[in-house]
Amino acid sequence: MFGVWTIPALIAGIILVFISYYLTVGVMKKVERRAAITDTPISKVIRDHPIALNPIILSYVVFLAFTGIIIFYYWAKYGY
Repeated sequence: MFGVWTIPALIAGIILVFISYYLTVGVMKKVERRAAITDTPISKVIRDHPIALNPIILSYVVFLAFTGIIIFYYWAKYGY
């Protein structure tokens, strides 16, 4: 009924959803706190690399790395 990829894909998807939710809530709390006090200038690191410190993009990178590890594991084990 289930293929060999179903369970690992579901696990990876669930992990991605939880990490994305956690990081998004963290960013929203920082935005609310920052807006409540005063706006601060954007740091030079973020100005130079706006994608590098984005938590949503980082969670997708982690997901893709995890999925790649799963694919390599099953390829090495079963030779599909």
